[in-house]
Amino acid sequence: MLGLTTPLTGRPISPAFAALLALHVAAGLTCVITGAVALLSKKRRGRHPRYGEVYYWALGVVFVTATGMAVLHWPQNAYLFVLGSVAFALGSLGYAARKRRWRGWLTLHIAGMSGSYVVLLTAFYVDNGPHLPVWQRLPAIAFWVGPSAIGLPLIAWTLRRRTRPLADIRASVRALTAAPAPSGLSE
Repeated sequence: MLGLTTPLTGRPISPAFAALLALHVAAGLTCVITGAVALLSKKRRGRHPRYGEVYYWALGVVFVTATGMAVLHWPQNAYLFVLGSVAFALGSLGYAARKRRWRGWLTLHIAGMSGSYVVLLTAFYVDNGPHLPVWQRLPAIAFWVGPSAIGLPLIAWTLRRRTRPLADIRASVRALTAAPAPSGLSE
């Protein structure tokens, strides 16, 4: 061991964990900034899709590095893998919906990308909140529930305002399950 420690807890870490952590923090910060910019931008060509694209690929890096750190410290960091998987799955759903634009895509895009941002913030607060002086007095449940308590009503409000959620989800499910027959196979 080279005497490396985590910045917030002071616990010793390996060089491999330190490298993953550095990349994870950079990608996470990129996600927070680009996600906020995409969220607050007008929904048209230019800024929104450009920053959304950067957000998605940085989220992929966050997922890979969270997975690596969870593997290196499995029992105590297994939740990082779970949260990273959920965030990346939601982000992938939102990203694919936008790229493919099947019927009802907008609801899945908004819910997926926004939901991934909420889970990303949840993971940050669960992992770091208890170590930050401002939030040390909060109960652990606040870190798990806080981002959803704020984010989910905002997502629901946006979906009601901009989409037809139930009709869009039904249309998306029909579009996704109506896969064409493989070519070259005929009866």
